[in-house]
Amino acid sequence: MTALPLTSLGTILMVLLTFYFSIRVGRMRGKVLAPATSGDPEFEKAFRIHYNTIEQLILFLPMLWLSVGYFGDTVGGALALVWLIGRLMYMSTYQKDPTKRTPGVLLTLAPLAVATVGAIIPLVQMVL
Repeated sequence: MTALPLTSLGTILMVLLTFYFSIRVGRMRGKVLAPATSGDPEFEKAFRIHYNTIEQLILFLPMLWLSVGYFGDTVGGALALVWLIGRLMYMSTYQKDPTKRTPGVLLTLAPLAVATVGAIIPLVQMVL
């Protein structure tokens, strides 16, 4: 059993959500034969949702785990939850109308910013 169950659960859910997005891309591929990634607008939206989520996941996960030592497991779990909600909101709005994706983007970037600050503060404190 991990000492950080909420952050661990959030991490597992983030990976599962990203996997779900990859399944969506596969199902929507339709007439767009690999390796092409364009041709069908619905597929292209699903592809961008998945790819952007991977981009965000790569940034967020290290910052989350570096910041949990400073913030603790409850905040780590909360940051993961907000990130997940932001990604789901992003998916929902982007699939309908990509120009309306901003709220989901911001809700994804907010926990990234908080986690980054939480990762940097202990380093600055150690140096000073």
